[in-house]
Amino acid sequence: MNLIPIVIINYNGAELLRRYLDSVLETDYPEKEVIVIDNGSKDESVSYLMEKGVKTIQLGRNYGPAYARNVALKTFKTKYMAFLDNDVMTPKDWLYPLLESIEGKENIAACQSLYGNWPYPEHPREVPWFSTASALTRREVISKLGGFDEHYFFYWEDAELSWRLYRAGYKVLMVPKSKVYHEVHGTFKKLPSPFTSYLFLRNQLLLLATYYDKKRLLTTFPALLMVRLFQITRGVNKLARLRAILSLIPETKYLLKKRSDLKKITVDSSDSFLQMMGDEVFGYSEFRSMIEGINKKLKGRGHIELQDDNR
Repeated sequence: MNLIPIVIINYNGAELLRRYLDSVLETDYPEKEVIVIDNGSKDESVSYLMEKGVKTIQLGRNYGPAYARNVALKTFKTKYMAFLDNDVMTPKDWLYPLLESIEGKENIAACQSLYGNWPYPEHPREVPWFSTASALTRREVISKLGGFDEHYFFYWEDAELSWRLYRAGYKVLMVPKSKVYHEVHGTFKKLPSPFTSYLFLRNQLLLLATYYDKKRLLTTFPALLMVRLFQITRGVNKLARLRAILSLIPETKYLLKKRSDLKKITVDSSDSFLQMMGDEVFGYSEFRSMIEGINKKLKGRGHIELQDDNR
């Protein structure tokens, strides 16, 4: 039986840890170790973890979840590694269905639990990206491909890693038999709203500018930029969202290097992850086709298609 580190990323989440950590500690898997990577919390998180006797790796400041997860990837040399957000409650048997879905299947690099009332049948299925809110990963594969992109800091970094895995010939799965409760954005509520708005849109645009082929860069991407510019006129944090779009100019050097590095590991350029966009859970059909996104928006107001990203 493989030792599996269960890594929780925490930032000023003492209240969330008190609410959900016990459920993780009660995970029914003998060879587990629960570890919390603390991103420079200023609340009572660390003292609470010491009181609980939970192994904690303290970082000097908030380096972001991508950096913190990479610390875990480098610290442990196990075959597998599980990730949880600090606002997730797990049943005792949540880990076993994930392990069954990945063990012995070398082309599966990551699989995630189901949370929310998502309309998926019980059998595992491919998804465009896995969420680190509750996931089991093949640590060796992720480490070999460079881990999480720390340039993202937070938001879309798990999607970026997933798309990189697909390009390298791997797959990621949703495993509905592993069902957890996720409060969703429990930690993000503690971060400044303009900052989160900026990161969410900037990282989304970086992701697409990295993975779109030349045709989509010349057609879909400009159209999407125009839609995002229009959406800035509505809602909150207008200046932060405008800054996110304008940031593409100084990000040119990063994007060119990222696209170059990606070519070196690509064995599958079919970009099947884009073809999976647009269902009730993942939405964003406009990533694949702007016309399709607009049509779906017109057919049903309030649907998540043509995502407004108004954060």
